Amino acid sequence: MARLPRALAVVAGLVLAAPAAAPSSAHPFGAPQTATISGTTGAPEVTWRFGATDDIAYLAVQVGALPPDRMTLDGVVLYEPGDEKALARSEAYADYVLDHIRIEGCEGSVSAGADLIADGTMVTFDCPSPAAATKVEIDMLTDLHPAYQTLASGPNGQKAAYAGETRAHDWSLDESRAAATGLSALLQLGGTLSVIALAGAGVWWFVRRRRSAGTSASAS
Repeated sequence: MARLPRALAVVAGLVLAAPAAAPSSAHPFGAPQTATISGTTGAPEVTWRFGATDDIAYLAVQVGALPPDRMTLDGVVLYEPGDEKALARSEAYADYVLDHIRIEGCEGSVSAGADLIADGTMVTFDCPSPAAATKVEIDMLTDLHPAYQTLASGPNGQKAAYAGETRAHDWSLDESRAAATGLSALLQLGGTLSVIALAGAGVWWFVRRRRSAGTSASAS
């Protein structure tokens, strides 16, 4: 019977020690983050959105946009109205975004909307050497918990998931399609104008011929 109290004491010790050993709590198993890839090969754009408001508050504490006492003893940070504005105007958040949304060889600039849930955070890149396939790297929040993921969409129905060790995807932002569309329209317009011009020339030739025939008949 003496073993039972000793076993209960060991279990109790493990239970009490578990919260202290657990890492700070994040919310990686809720709604995923999302991203929209757009723009051109020379100026790609990535609009990234949080999946949950608690993630906004949690990241705001991590980058120093909110005071550390907002985090509870068990590592939870609950969202409060205004947290998104505090994070959006933080320079540390802009630096964090540029560290976690990248295009190699391109310089990015961050524009964060006041409503980070609805408007998201846009990163616009300047790429001096654009390529048909643009490799975009995204690992937002994975430093807080590796289970975070971002579901992304791009032009012409392109989709990809940034999850686990998969942190880079190629996106087709080929401007030649737009150029080809413009050239096709120009050629069609040119063809139409040519037809109109030929039709006009035919009418002019027909009228002139009739006038010439009428003049000859009057002279005879």
